[in-house]
Amino acid sequence: MGRDEDLAAIALHGRRTRTRNPRWLWIAAAIVGAICTAGFAAAMLAERAPRGSRAQVRPAGSGLGPGLVIGGASGVAIGLAVARQRRDHSSRSSP
Repeated sequence: MGRDEDLAAIALHGRRTRTRNPRWLWIAAAIVGAICTAGFAAAMLAERAPRGSRAQVRPAGSGLGPGLVIGGASGVAIGLAVARQRRDHSSRSSP
């Protein structure tokens, strides 16, 4: 078998064994996307604070750091949910 036949066999095996993502996962991704879009729109459409009043306008605990933590945790949770759907690539499928 040549290289092209090997690649075709691998692709065919992948198409046969691939399972579709469940509907609830697509719904969860759409909800997370809608929340992120609404938050971004609210941030873009909000009025700017005067230059000297930054400390009074910004509540404690808001900013880049907490946003990165929340986004990273959400990404890990969604990634794990997707990864658990793929049984061929799971360590649980091997003895």
